[in-house]
Amino acid sequence: MSDWQPAQYLKYRDERTQPSIDLANRINHEKPTRIIDIGCGPGNSTVILKNRWPNADVYGLDNSKSMIEKAKADYDDIHWLFMGANDDLAPLGQFDIVFSNAALQWIPDHEILIPNLYNMLRKNGVLAAQAPCVRHLPVYADIQRLIQSEKWAEYFRSPPLFPKHYPYGHYYDILSRLTDHIELWQTDYIHIMPDHESIVEWYKGSGLRPFLDLLPGGEKQSAFCDDYKALVSESYPIEKSGKVLLPFTRVFFAAYK
Repeated sequence: MSDWQPAQYLKYRDERTQPSIDLANRINHEKPTRIIDIGCGPGNSTVILKNRWPNADVYGLDNSKSMIEKAKADYDDIHWLFMGANDDLAPLGQFDIVFSNAALQWIPDHEILIPNLYNMLRKNGVLAAQAPCVRHLPVYADIQRLIQSEKWAEYFRSPPLFPKHYPYGHYYDILSRLTDHIELWQTDYIHIMPDHESIVEWYKGSGLRPFLDLLPGGEKQSAFCDDYKALVSESYPIEKSGKVLLPFTRVFFAAYK
């Protein structure tokens, strides 16, 4: 998959950051001294952790060079690590909080990954994460309709493996083998979008990316986005205000050691 585009991703900074705020506020840890954000992106979630616990050493880790460069440029009081979540993270030591916002859906091998992240915790530490689960919503289902259509199927004989939108039971099954102290919840965020084009722009910064990568050249990508917009326009009605409501489901958990 091509590298991330921070500017595209951050077009909807507030909407992408609010789940980080909500997750950080649910963490029950008074004085963490070491915190790491797994899949930190451009740092918009990591800075939430630094703002809540300003005396802690906070680290952000991501395998996207462009995202890490953007994070370094914007936040110089955080330690930035150009690494993958499935790399050997043992040399980093242990942490009071291992955090991840909207990254797990891009990372394979959860049966290995999540226990490894949990094992990075100190005693009384917490593994806290949020991941979208939107496979039941038109914003994702319309992509599946499109790639199976006669016009586009030839480009998606081997569709992308990621993102994977797991339900909350997937995370509970893994976490319950590690600890009995688990908090698990799900939230539907209702984003108020100016129009259907904005929904396409929103998703171009995340879930649409791996599908666009399989298309040859900018013209095909633009045509695909136009067809996607047409489907989205059917799926999401225009409200009386002239705007469009975009529900977006996210799964959260906090697992304490």
